[in-house]
Amino acid sequence: MKNYFIANGEILNTNMSIKEMESRVQETLDENTSGMAQFRIKEISEKELRMFFVRDFDYDPNKPIIFDADMALITGVGIGAFQPQQVGGYPMIYPLSFAGKNFYTDVTAFIRFYKFQLFEETGQTVEHIGLRCYSDRILMQIIF
Repeated sequence: MKNYFIANGEILNTNMSIKEMESRVQETLDENTSGMAQFRIKEISEKELRMFFVRDFDYDPNKPIIFDADMALITGVGIGAFQPQQVGGYPMIYPLSFAGKNFYTDVTAFIRFYKFQLFEETGQTVEHIGLRCYSDRILMQIIF
């Protein structure tokens, strides 16, 4: 059985090879970030996926939040979707907070958004999504 997931706007499934998944996502990442981010699959099976994005971002891993740039990186949705209207965005997540120059939300709000996007794009439902942001990478686990 193949299970679907989204990485930087690419719709992938668990029947694809790791090399194919990584190269498809990396190609769009290179276009969108000028090579400043990398995508890797850590583990994959029919029931579980562990993936990560490597990037450089000033971040405190003790806060259960995710910034607009990371949300855009994971979903492939433009950064304006994670910014309020008063700054020219079209917010698709609530609540949004401001921290200096970036907007952020709590991880659970983003996971709800990701699950909705995945369902709308593929009809795929998931049992659990785990997400952890660090200053140099984003780790994501999906249990189908």
